[in-house]
Amino acid sequence: MAEKAERLSDAAATVPPPETAYWLTPAFNRLNMGLCTLALERYDEAVDHFSAGLAGLPADQQGAAWTQEHRVALRQAMAAR
Repeated sequence: MAEKAERLSDAAATVPPPETAYWLTPAFNRLNMGLCTLALERYDEAVDHFSAGLAGLPADQQGAAWTQEHRVALRQAMAAR
């Protein structure tokens, strides 16, 4: 199931998000995939998703409070692999 979500996310990356959901960028989707793969104990994949997702955020969001959940999860995935 995670593989299907990854394929759909890759396909969605070719289309800009609607104005009403401007944050649904490929980088943001990678953060969600990170949470998914972490829960599935696929730690290497989770690290890749979190790292790419966080790095791909706009500069003004790089240190935003809402990213802390993902930074903690990245550390968990790194420690578990």
